[in-house]
Amino acid sequence: MKKTIAFIVIILLLIAACAYYNCMQREKFEQEKNEAVAAAVQHAIDSMNQHKALEAPKQMVKAHKPPPPPAKEIKPEPKPEANMLVDARDGQEYKIFESGSGQWWMRQNLNFASPGSWCYDLDDAKCAEWGRLYNWEEAMSACPEGWHLPNDQEWMSLISYYGGTLYAGKQLKQGGSSNFNAQLSGYRDKAGYFGKIDESAYYWSSTEQNKDYASFKGIYKSVDNLGTYTYPKPDAFSVRCVKDQE
Repeated sequence: MKKTIAFIVIILLLIAACAYYNCMQREKFEQEKNEAVAAAVQHAIDSMNQHKALEAPKQMVKAHKPPPPPAKEIKPEPKPEANMLVDARDGQEYKIFESGSGQWWMRQNLNFASPGSWCYDLDDAKCAEWGRLYNWEEAMSACPEGWHLPNDQEWMSLISYYGGTLYAGKQLKQGGSSNFNAQLSGYRDKAGYFGKIDESAYYWSSTEQNKDYASFKGIYKSVDNLGTYTYPKPDAFSVRCVKDQE
Protein backbone atom coordinates (compact mmCIF):
# COMPACT_ATOMS: atom_id res chain seq x y z
CA MET A 1 0.00 0.00 0.00
CA LYS A 2 2.79 2.42 0.95
CA LYS A 3 4.57 1.64 -2.33
CA THR A 4 1.40 2.40 -4.27
CA ILE A 5 0.94 5.76 -2.51
CA ALA A 6 4.60 6.65 -3.09
CA PHE A 7 4.26 5.74 -6.77
CA ILE A 8 1.15 7.91 -7.10
CA VAL A 9 2.92 10.84 -5.38
CA ILE A 10 5.88 10.51 -7.78
CA ILE A 11 3.52 10.48 -10.77
CA LEU A 12 1.73 13.59 -9.50
CA LEU A 13 5.05 15.37 -8.92
CA LEU A 14 6.16 14.52 -12.46
CA ILE A 15 2.89 15.83 -13.88
CA ALA A 16 3.24 19.03 -11.84
CA ALA A 17 6.86 19.46 -12.98
CA CYS A 18 5.89 19.01 -16.65
CA ALA A 19 3.06 21.49 -16.28
CA TYR A 20 5.39 24.02 -14.65
CA TYR A 21 8.03 23.55 -17.36
CA ASN A 22 5.45 24.01 -20.13
CA CYS A 23 4.11 27.13 -18.44
CA MET A 24 7.61 28.61 -18.18
CA GLN A 25 8.31 27.84 -21.84
CA ARG A 26 5.07 29.55 -22.88
CA GLU A 27 5.95 32.63 -20.79
CA LYS A 28 9.44 32.72 -22.32
CA PHE A 29 7.98 32.43 -25.82
CA GLU A 30 5.46 35.19 -25.13
CA GLN A 31 8.19 37.44 -23.69
CA GLU A 32 10.46 36.89 -26.71
CA LYS A 33 7.54 37.54 -29.08
CA ASN A 34 6.62 40.75 -27.26
CA GLU A 35 10.24 41.94 -27.31
CA ALA A 36 10.49 41.25 -31.05
CA VAL A 37 7.27 43.17 -31.74
CA ALA A 38 8.45 46.09 -29.58
CA ALA A 39 11.80 46.19 -31.40
CA ALA A 40 10.08 46.19 -34.81
CA VAL A 41 7.74 49.01 -33.75
CA GLN A 42 10.64 51.09 -32.38
CA HIS A 43 12.63 50.55 -35.58
CA ALA A 44 9.67 51.79 -37.65
CA ILE A 45 9.26 54.84 -35.39
CA ASP A 46 13.00 55.68 -35.60
CA SER A 47 12.92 55.37 -39.39
CA MET A 48 9.89 57.68 -39.66
CA ASN A 49 11.46 60.26 -37.32
CA GLN A 50 14.74 60.19 -39.24
CA HIS A 51 13.12 60.97 -42.60
CA LYS A 52 10.78 63.51 -41.00
CA ALA A 53 13.83 65.66 -40.20
CA LEU A 54 14.29 66.29 -43.93
CA GLU A 55 10.78 67.65 -44.44
CA ALA A 56 10.18 71.39 -44.47
CA PRO A 57 8.77 72.54 -41.12
CA LYS A 58 5.43 74.33 -40.95
CA GLN A 59 5.72 78.06 -41.51
CA MET A 60 5.75 79.58 -38.05
CA VAL A 61 5.28 83.26 -37.24
CA LYS A 62 4.30 85.09 -34.13
CA ALA A 63 0.59 86.04 -34.33
CA HIS A 64 -0.15 89.68 -35.21
CA LYS A 65 3.50 90.69 -34.94
CA PRO A 66 5.82 91.57 -37.82
CA PRO A 67 9.25 89.89 -37.95
CA PRO A 68 11.55 91.42 -35.35
CA PRO A 69 14.28 93.69 -36.71
CA PRO A 70 17.86 92.42 -36.60
CA ALA A 71 19.68 92.98 -33.32
CA LYS A 72 21.76 95.67 -34.98
CA GLU A 73 21.56 97.61 -38.20
CA ILE A 74 22.63 95.50 -41.17
CA LYS A 75 25.70 97.11 -42.68
CA PRO A 76 26.02 97.28 -46.47
CA GLU A 77 27.94 94.25 -47.62
CA PRO A 78 30.64 94.26 -50.28
CA LYS A 79 29.61 93.00 -53.70
CA PRO A 80 30.38 89.28 -53.69
CA GLU A 81 31.59 89.45 -57.30
CA ALA A 82 34.62 91.39 -56.05
CA ASN A 83 35.57 88.62 -53.62
CA MET A 84 36.67 85.22 -54.86
CA LEU A 85 38.23 82.12 -53.31
CA VAL A 86 40.45 79.98 -55.53
CA ASP A 87 40.80 76.37 -54.37
CA ALA A 88 44.47 75.54 -54.93
CA ARG A 89 43.69 71.82 -55.10
CA ASP A 90 41.72 71.94 -58.36
CA GLY A 91 41.67 75.60 -59.42
CA GLN A 92 37.92 76.04 -58.91
CA GLU A 93 36.72 79.53 -57.98
CA TYR A 94 34.01 80.31 -55.45
CA LYS A 95 32.25 83.57 -54.68
CA ILE A 96 32.61 84.54 -51.03
CA PHE A 97 31.07 87.24 -48.85
CA GLU A 98 31.47 88.82 -45.43
CA SER A 99 28.28 88.46 -43.44
CA GLY A 100 26.90 91.13 -41.17
CA SER A 101 28.11 89.00 -38.26
CA GLY A 102 31.71 89.49 -39.43
CA GLN A 103 32.31 85.98 -40.80
CA TRP A 104 33.56 85.15 -44.29
CA TRP A 105 31.44 82.46 -45.96
CA MET A 106 31.39 80.73 -49.31
CA ARG A 107 28.48 81.95 -51.43
CA GLN A 108 28.38 78.71 -53.43
CA ASN A 109 28.25 75.02 -52.51
CA LEU A 110 31.58 73.24 -52.37
CA ASN A 111 32.37 71.17 -55.47
CA PHE A 112 35.69 69.51 -54.62
CA ALA A 113 35.69 65.91 -55.85
CA SER A 114 36.75 63.43 -53.17
CA PRO A 115 35.82 59.95 -51.88
CA GLY A 116 32.61 60.13 -49.88
CA SER A 117 31.09 62.79 -52.15
CA TRP A 118 28.61 62.56 -55.03
CA CYS A 119 26.95 64.58 -57.78
CA TYR A 120 23.15 64.54 -57.50
CA ASP A 121 21.86 61.52 -59.44
CA LEU A 122 25.53 60.80 -60.29
CA ASP A 123 25.24 63.48 -62.99
CA ASP A 124 28.43 65.56 -63.39
CA ALA A 125 26.44 68.47 -64.83
CA LYS A 126 24.52 68.76 -61.55
CA CYS A 127 27.81 69.11 -59.64
CA ALA A 128 28.66 72.15 -61.76
CA GLU A 129 25.30 73.74 -60.93
CA TRP A 130 24.58 72.53 -57.37
CA GLY A 131 27.93 71.47 -55.92
CA ARG A 132 28.65 68.03 -54.47
CA LEU A 133 26.95 66.13 -51.63
CA TYR A 134 29.29 64.89 -48.85
CA ASN A 135 28.91 62.43 -46.02
CA TRP A 136 29.79 63.99 -42.67
CA GLU A 137 33.23 62.39 -42.29
CA GLU A 138 34.26 63.66 -45.73
CA ALA A 139 32.72 67.08 -45.13
CA MET A 140 34.91 67.53 -42.06
CA SER A 141 38.06 67.66 -44.22
CA ALA A 142 36.68 68.84 -47.58
CA CYS A 143 37.18 72.62 -47.25
CA PRO A 144 40.21 74.36 -48.81
CA GLU A 145 43.20 75.30 -46.67
CA GLY A 146 42.38 78.27 -44.44
CA TRP A 147 38.67 77.38 -44.43
CA HIS A 148 36.65 74.85 -42.44
CA LEU A 149 33.23 73.27 -41.96
CA PRO A 150 31.29 75.63 -39.64
CA ASN A 151 30.15 74.41 -36.23
CA ASP A 152 26.75 75.12 -34.65
CA GLN A 153 28.01 78.25 -32.92
CA GLU A 154 29.22 79.73 -36.22
CA TRP A 155 25.98 78.78 -37.94
CA MET A 156 23.89 80.36 -35.17
CA SER A 157 25.91 83.58 -35.36
CA LEU A 158 24.90 83.86 -39.02
CA ILE A 159 21.30 82.74 -38.42
CA SER A 160 20.75 85.07 -35.45
CA TYR A 161 22.00 88.10 -37.38
CA TYR A 162 19.43 87.50 -40.10
CA GLY A 163 16.39 87.11 -37.85
CA GLY A 164 16.77 83.74 -36.09
CA THR A 165 15.37 80.36 -37.08
CA LEU A 166 11.85 81.73 -37.78
CA TYR A 167 12.99 84.19 -40.47
CA ALA A 168 16.62 83.59 -41.48
CA GLY A 169 15.66 81.00 -44.10
CA LYS A 170 14.24 83.80 -46.28
CA GLN A 171 17.39 85.90 -45.98
CA LEU A 172 19.72 82.98 -46.68
CA LYS A 173 17.86 81.89 -49.84
CA GLN A 174 18.62 83.29 -53.29
CA GLY A 175 17.44 86.87 -53.43
CA GLY A 176 17.70 87.35 -49.65
CA SER A 177 19.65 90.15 -47.99
CA SER A 178 22.50 87.95 -46.74
CA ASN A 179 24.32 87.03 -50.00
CA PHE A 180 24.45 83.43 -48.70
CA ASN A 181 22.47 82.45 -51.81
CA ALA A 182 21.45 78.96 -50.63
CA GLN A 183 21.32 76.40 -53.45
CA LEU A 184 18.49 73.90 -52.96
CA SER A 185 20.71 70.93 -53.77
CA GLY A 186 18.81 68.10 -52.01
CA TYR A 187 20.48 65.10 -50.38
CA ARG A 188 21.73 61.54 -50.86
CA ASP A 189 20.99 58.84 -48.27
CA LYS A 190 23.38 56.03 -47.40
CA ALA A 191 21.44 53.60 -49.61
CA GLY A 192 22.14 55.77 -52.66
CA TYR A 193 18.72 57.45 -52.97
CA PHE A 194 18.74 61.11 -54.07
CA GLY A 195 15.91 63.51 -53.23
CA LYS A 196 14.60 67.07 -52.63
CA ILE A 197 16.66 68.89 -55.30
CA ASP A 198 15.21 72.35 -56.02
CA GLU A 199 13.09 71.92 -52.87
CA SER A 200 15.48 72.01 -49.92
CA ALA A 201 19.11 72.59 -49.00
CA TYR A 202 20.80 70.67 -46.18
CA TYR A 203 24.15 71.91 -44.86
CA TRP A 204 26.40 69.96 -42.53
CA SER A 205 27.70 71.41 -39.27
CA SER A 206 30.90 70.08 -37.68
CA THR A 207 29.02 69.71 -34.36
CA GLU A 208 28.35 66.07 -33.43
CA GLN A 209 25.42 64.75 -31.43
CA ASN A 210 27.12 61.39 -30.88
CA LYS A 211 29.26 58.89 -32.81
CA ASP A 212 26.45 58.24 -35.32
CA TYR A 213 24.68 61.60 -35.73
CA ALA A 214 25.77 65.17 -36.53
CA SER A 215 24.02 68.52 -36.79
CA PHE A 216 22.77 70.07 -40.03
CA LYS A 217 20.85 73.18 -41.10
CA GLY A 218 17.86 72.97 -43.45
CA ILE A 219 16.70 75.75 -45.81
CA TYR A 220 13.42 75.19 -47.65
CA LYS A 221 11.84 76.62 -50.79
CA SER A 222 8.32 76.51 -49.34
CA VAL A 223 8.86 78.25 -45.97
CA ASP A 224 11.03 80.95 -44.39
CA ASN A 225 11.80 78.92 -41.25
CA LEU A 226 15.28 77.47 -40.95
CA GLY A 227 15.60 73.93 -39.60
CA THR A 228 18.34 72.82 -37.24
CA TYR A 229 18.39 69.07 -36.66
CA THR A 230 20.69 66.02 -36.52
CA TYR A 231 21.05 63.22 -39.07
CA PRO A 232 23.08 60.03 -39.62
CA LYS A 233 26.66 60.77 -40.66
CA PRO A 234 26.73 58.36 -43.67
CA ASP A 235 24.05 60.40 -45.49
CA ALA A 236 25.28 63.15 -47.82
CA PHE A 237 24.48 66.88 -47.64
CA SER A 238 25.95 70.07 -49.08
CA VAL A 239 28.93 71.95 -47.65
CA ARG A 240 29.53 75.66 -47.17
CA CYS A 241 32.93 76.57 -45.78
CA VAL A 242 33.71 79.47 -43.44
CA LYS A 243 37.08 81.20 -43.22
CA ASP A 244 39.42 80.42 -40.32
CA GLN A 245 39.74 83.22 -37.79
CA GLU A 246 43.14 84.90 -37.96
